[in-house]
Amino acid sequence: MTSQRIARLQRFLDSARVLCQPGHPLFRRARAELPGATGLSPENVVWALENALEIQPSAWDLDLLCSRTPECRRAHVLLSANVFVASLRAIAIAIAAAPQVCVRASRREPLMAELLAQAAPEQFQLVDELQANPGDHYWAYGNDVSLRQIRLSLNRDVVFHAHGSGYGIVVITDTEIDDEQSSRQIARALVEDVVPFDQRGCLSPRIVLVQGSSEAARLLQRTVADEMKKREAQIPLGDISREERAQIARYRDTLCMAGEVLDAGSGWVSLETQILPWILPPIGRILHIRPTKNAIEDALAHAAKLTTIGVGSTEASTASRLQTAFPNVRIAKLGQMQRPKLDGPVDLRNLQGEIT
Repeated sequence: MTSQRIARLQRFLDSARVLCQPGHPLFRRARAELPGATGLSPENVVWALENALEIQPSAWDLDLLCSRTPECRRAHVLLSANVFVASLRAIAIAIAAAPQVCVRASRREPLMAELLAQAAPEQFQLVDELQANPGDHYWAYGNDVSLRQIRLSLNRDVVFHAHGSGYGIVVITDTEIDDEQSSRQIARALVEDVVPFDQRGCLSPRIVLVQGSSEAARLLQRTVADEMKKREAQIPLGDISREERAQIARYRDTLCMAGEVLDAGSGWVSLETQILPWILPPIGRILHIRPTKNAIEDALAHAAKLTTIGVGSTEASTASRLQTAFPNVRIAKLGQMQRPKLDGPVDLRNLQGEIT
């Protein structure tokens, strides 16, 4: 049965590949219409199509995806609007699970699901409403409040796979930031993870834990702010709503009193200069740098919300310690947090699903 599942999955990925082929009409439509549908800048949309659409996984990745995905007769997918390329992974998982797949696009951003349906005709059904029967599996992506409401609306014998609110963090040690050159190298890689999707996705880093000296944290703040300005000239910030701008202003005012804030183009990089509660900055290329004596202990209380941890260290022991402490969190090299392997759900916090 695994070979049949992989064959279905491979057929879908082969079909979806046209969305990143510049000469194809669907790529041209995606490039023209997705900025308006998502609020991202055209440059951010093109980056995502060229770098974050997971269409060439290895055989190992596909085997792992199938091993992490339960089999069923019929699967349902409720998509989120936050990261448009995430639609491909969500649909791919359902196709690996079942020969019959029904998908409901986000009402805020239905275009990517429509493009995938055109690229892969008859491989899944795009519907206005999902009707799940007992024994069906239901994958839902969104905020925690909405997911709880959806669970209550379903038959108790529908297996529910909820992927809710989450975010990424970065762990750096002061030994990795021993001079301007090393700090700038880390900053460039970090900015490559901040800019995609303007931090709207669950893989986007929002907090950087710098273990060790506050001087290293201050140096990193300066170089990150500088690199964010440079990258914005290449990939501009997209639309920010009035409510989001108000959240950003409140956050900046708070950190100006309890820390230091540097202009980073349209965004900000804040530095904690006194011990504060764990602060999650708003989206919109807003990054918070938090010096800490022990990064693992500092982050453990928030593990339920963490989807990925970026690391700058090339030492395998660093990633190993983090993976032991956070077994359901992806550990990724800086610069690769937004480009995970297609090896299963990007969010590993609820692999098995919930029946009740």
